[in-house]
Amino acid sequence: MIRVLLAAALAAFLLPLARAEGAELCNETSYIAQAALAWREDNRILVEGWTRLRPGECVETGPEIDPDSDDPLLLYARSSAAYLEGVREWRGPINLCVGPSDFAVEGITDCEPLGLERRGFMLLEGEHRQRAVLIEPADFGDRAQEAGTQRLLQAAGYDIRSIDGVEGQRTYRAIANFVRDAGLPRTPDRAELIDAIEAAAINRNTRLGLRVCNDTEERAAIAIARQRGDIWESRGWWRLEPGSCTRAIAARLTSTDIWFYAELLGETRRPLVGGTESFCYAPSRFTAEGRADCASRGYATAGFARIAEPVEGLSTVTLTNANFTPAVEMPDHTPAGGGETE
Repeated sequence: MIRVLLAAALAAFLLPLARAEGAELCNETSYIAQAALAWREDNRILVEGWTRLRPGECVETGPEIDPDSDDPLLLYARSSAAYLEGVREWRGPINLCVGPSDFAVEGITDCEPLGLERRGFMLLEGEHRQRAVLIEPADFGDRAQEAGTQRLLQAAGYDIRSIDGVEGQRTYRAIANFVRDAGLPRTPDRAELIDAIEAAAINRNTRLGLRVCNDTEERAAIAIARQRGDIWESRGWWRLEPGSCTRAIAARLTSTDIWFYAELLGETRRPLVGGTESFCYAPSRFTAEGRADCASRGYATAGFARIAEPVEGLSTVTLTNANFTPAVEMPDHTPAGGGETE
């Protein structure tokens, strides 16, 4: 899992530069990243995104950096949706609103009524505001572009067995096969190649995973549970407007060993009925390891239902009114904060 650059680790990876027009963001990971920045202007906090960074790429973005100012920058970043393992995040503890596509908003925190999502931003202070470097545990450094090409080829279904940033014969063959399959007249330069493979991977992978659709007239929130190695994990929430769908898992599914829980978020909370397996959950965004002793760990317990049988790697769950209890007055603990595709 990608490490989040928290305050204690920033000094090693956020390097000062001479004055620039804006902040320089660099991507030394094997993922295409999208970044959002927030800063203070007069008495307002402005939030703006998304700045796209290919692996190994640096871009200048955000406001003009005044080296004599003490005002911090705030940074949140996420990976492209191209990857089978889902979207990864670089985040911190300061919650602000972001939009699903390019956006510019004031730094409000009441996101949902405006159709925005709440995300945690990390704090960039002092000279560290001038240059931020996104990293992951493999620490690819100047090998990030090669590693990013490999990871995209793997996500697009080509034979890449390891992501190491070393372009060997297997990577050469995968690139040649992609160029042939895509009908390209020649091998493009690396930036164009990365863009083309990303588009192919997104097109391929949107047809895989766990797709949940809300066929009710109320907003819904969903949580999922599954076993990772020897550990059971439950997490949520993904929010769905009436008539909308979301992808809660972005990977090829081969079994029904995944469970889901949902709530309708109308005037009264309406929980899912018919769940047969008990897992832990919390009213706001959560990730809970283990399925025992939920109450002693600060969680509630709910019955999760098994997903539908996958067909060619995709399982679809459609929520209808029949899946939920009748509307009754219950204590309010509306799930907050949206959720992210895995």
